[in-house]
Amino acid sequence: LVLCQVAAAGEIHSAVRSGDIERVRVLLAAGASVTERDQVGSTPLHDAAWNGDLPMIDLLVARGADPEARHAETGSTPLHYAVITNHKDAVALLLNRGANLKAAYHSGATALHLAASRGYIEVATLLIEKGAPVNLHDSGGSMPLDEAAWKGHAALAELLIANGAAVKAKNPETGATPLHEAAVKGHHEVVRVLLDRGADPAARDNSGATALDEALRYRHARVVSLLMDKTGGFTGPSALRQLQDAVMKGQIDMAALLLEKGADPNLVTPDGGTLLHDAALKGHREIVELLLARGARVNALNKVGGTALHDAALGGHRPVVELLIAKGADLQLRERETGATAFHHAASWGRLEVLQALLAAGATPSATNKSGVSPLKAALANGHTQAADLIRRSKVSGE
Repeated sequence: LVLCQVAAAGEIHSAVRSGDIERVRVLLAAGASVTERDQVGSTPLHDAAWNGDLPMIDLLVARGADPEARHAETGSTPLHYAVITNHKDAVALLLNRGANLKAAYHSGATALHLAASRGYIEVATLLIEKGAPVNLHDSGGSMPLDEAAWKGHAALAELLIANGAAVKAKNPETGATPLHEAAVKGHHEVVRVLLDRGADPAARDNSGATALDEALRYRHARVVSLLMDKTGGFTGPSALRQLQDAVMKGQIDMAALLLEKGADPNLVTPDGGTLLHDAALKGHREIVELLLARGARVNALNKVGGTALHDAALGGHRPVVELLIAKGADLQLRERETGATAFHHAASWGRLEVLQALLAAGATPSATNKSGVSPLKAALANGHTQAADLIRRSKVSGE
């Protein structure tokens, strides 16, 4: 008899999961327990809630199943399971049978946190109508609105705010607001909702970052645009860092956006150069063209007195060199510290195509630097025999 009872108890989970209500009745009559836990800690009512099986839920509760039963490992209740699987009717039934709206996982997440993170509008609406608190924090400091913002559920965010969610509230652990969460993930529609409902774009988290800082950091152009429109355009050190980063990496869309929002194309970068120097050195022709179109000075000097043409020549970027020359770059300009021309740099690094472009534009290959070194000597000293031959063929020895 004991063996039969044990077997019956062990079978109840599979019967509930398969939706076999008649088999469940037989097992219960044979002594199976509605509180029996499977190997991972679930009760049969957890299984029925997961399936959204209303008759099964009713049967189990009628036979004594506890709507407040906790999963042995996670602390979740059957209500959590019904929410996770988006079974609205099962949620309603469990609430009617005494499930606790405020019950939380071991992580502190309530049923409303779960619905918010998944974008389940109907379930969230039901929970709110039944009195679910909208501003409870989980153990990580997140409220349901933070969850909706992080996952990009704009309509869910609207619902929560309309029912009292605190749009400016900060996570007590991180200092982040829902606006930070949406900005980090690039959810522009959520950002728009939050801004329209009074979110503070100037709010800083515990690291000192604003939502704009985060959007810039993760290069979410549409979010950056929305936030800059609210904050007065291109401002702050993080914006400069991200503009320089976009220029260095050839990210034309982000660079164009930041310039459109008011960035100065002649900004001096922390290393003493300009954005044009950075783009030229990296060979990003489109960025160079963009900066020049926005008013960058083609002959602006860096901290050693060199121009973007010097940097493009050093990097061996012929298309950039030709563009700069076409826009008025000074072929003969010498660096203040070394006296080197762009031709010197090209010769020193053996940049054959750049040497050809400079010669075609009228560069003087015989000019010496402050140490008396000609481009020919520089090419030979660095082992660039082809460059040296090209200079010799131009009939200028530089000796």
